[in-house]
Amino acid sequence: MQIPGRKIILLCLLCLTLGQANVYGMAKAKEWVNKIKPGTFEEESSAQVTEENRPRSFSESELKILIALKKREEELKKREALHQKKANELKNLSQQIEQKLDQMRGLAARVETERKTRKEMDERDISKMVRYYETMAPENTAVFFNRMDRQTATHLLLRMNPRKASAVMQLLNPEVAVEITERVTRFKSNRDETKE
Repeated sequence: MQIPGRKIILLCLLCLTLGQANVYGMAKAKEWVNKIKPGTFEEESSAQVTEENRPRSFSESELKILIALKKREEELKKREALHQKKANELKNLSQQIEQKLDQMRGLAARVETERKTRKEMDERDISKMVRYYETMAPENTAVFFNRMDRQTATHLLLRMNPRKASAVMQLLNPEVAVEITERVTRFKSNRDETKE
């Protein structure tokens, strides 16, 4: 007589619990247990699971929707990858721009330092020139100022000691003296306007 595996185990357990191992005999129970093939119960249980969870069949419209959703998902993944790539590129460009700005700030600071240094040197040079012209006789200074660029003459006269400057102004050609006076007046009025 052929008894399925699960039933054999249940029968053996029943016989042992009831103390009736003699009904079939212990040797016979062991023989039945040894005949059970490995994986017998797994196959039965997996067969039940697959029958219960059998894949659902989809209608044609549902399949179209699922395919469209899958394509849309792939498109979105591609877009996300593209956006990520662009974001990384923008980040790199931003870093490069920041580096360039730092370089430009450094360069601007160097230029400003050099400009201040140059201005200080110019101021010292102009101060020396003013002292040279102040030490000269007013007649000799007037000769130079008559031939000099009017702007330079104006700057030098403004820095000179007022007594010495007035002595030089008296000896200048009248048109040169007038032009220097007009320049000084414009300079002072412009400076007053910027203060207001």
